[in-house]
This record gives sequence, structure tokens and C-alpha cells, in this order.
Amino acid sequence: MYNEGILYKATIWISRLAYLNILWLFFSIVGLLFLGVFPSLTAALAIERKWIRGNRDFSLFKQFWLEYKNNFMKANLIGYFLSFLVILLYVNIMLVYSIDHWFRLLLLFLLFGLAFLVCIIAIYIFPTFVHYNAKFIDYITFAFVIALVSPFNTMLILVNICAFFFIGYYFPGIIFVFTGSGLTFITMWFSYQSMKKIANKTSLYIKDE
Repeated sequence: MYNEGILYKATIWISRLAYLNILWLFFSIVGLLFLGVFPSLTAALAIERKWIRGNRDFSLFKQFWLEYKNNFMKANLIGYFLSFLVILLYVNIMLVYSIDHWFRLLLLFLLFGLAFLVCIIAIYIFPTFVHYNAKFIDYITFAFVIALVSPFNTMLILVNICAFFFIGYYFPGIIFVFTGSGLTFITMWFSYQSMKKIANKTSLYIKDE
């Protein structure tokens, strides 16, 4: 009976994640990808936040659409702001590589340091967006603080994402069925554990269910 209970719960979670992945893919395509990817990402994270907090009694489709619609503009603003920073850093790194001067190494060191910082903020900014009700600059601040206080969880996010793709290499079906929901769930799970560490200082910003 105990094993049957575990199997039942596992089946439920697999079904939820598979369905969520379909919604993530469908709404990304509906938004023609360049307008739909970031709102779909945000909606998936918001759904998974509810699951992690124990709220699972809602219509998945209706809640996804609500999150997608309500966060459409802000999610794209955050997403394309980060994309702009990444492109800007890439262009500057390529330009610095073409410089034949002794301070090239110093500039590259600074640029790669900034690139690392942007990557860390990118990991946490969407989980903070669905968890907190704050201003744009606050999401960047929260993302940085969470990364600062939880380097171990940041490492676990990266390790689990690598493990996901490693398993997906040998079982490609996993990539197709769980890419969106699987990667966002990994990120949201560990991000939420990190956000609980600063809950006392940020409780006023936390969104209701």
C-alpha cells in the first residue's frame, strides 16, 4: 500500500508537469515566441510556486492563462532587459578580444565578472518576480541578495539543470515532455528555499496566493 501511494503521487506529479509543459509550449507559440516565451516562463513559475506552497486546488489552464495575461508586459520587460544586457556584454567582450593591448586581460576580467553577475541575477529574477510584489529595481536587488545568501542553492540549481540535460541526452523524450516545466520547477524549488531565508526582511513584498 505504501509503494502504491508513492507511485500514485509520482504519477500525479508527472501528469501535472507534462500538462504544464504543454501549456508553456502552447502559450509561447501563441505569443510568436519572441513575445510569448517570457510570459509563459513566468506563468509556469507562478503555478509551481503555488504547488510548492501547498496550493494545488485550482484549474491549471485557467490559472496559467491568468498569470500569462496579467504578467505579459512586465515579464517581457524583464526578459528583454536581461537579453539586452547579455547582447551588450557579448558585443563588448568581442570588441575587447580584438584589442591588442596589455589591459585587455583586465577588461576581459571585468566583463566576465559582469557576465557572471548577470547570469546569477537571471536565474533568480523570474522566481522573485512571481513571489514578490515590488518595483522593477527591487526584483534585481532581491535576485542579487538571494544569490548572495544562498550560493549552495545556486550551485544545486545549476547541478540539477545539468543533470536534467544529461538524463535527457540518453532519454530524449524527457527533454520533449518536461523541458519547460522541469527546468522551471528546479529553479523555483531551490529559489523558494532561498527566499524563505530572507522572508523576515521581505515579508511585506510577498504576494498572496
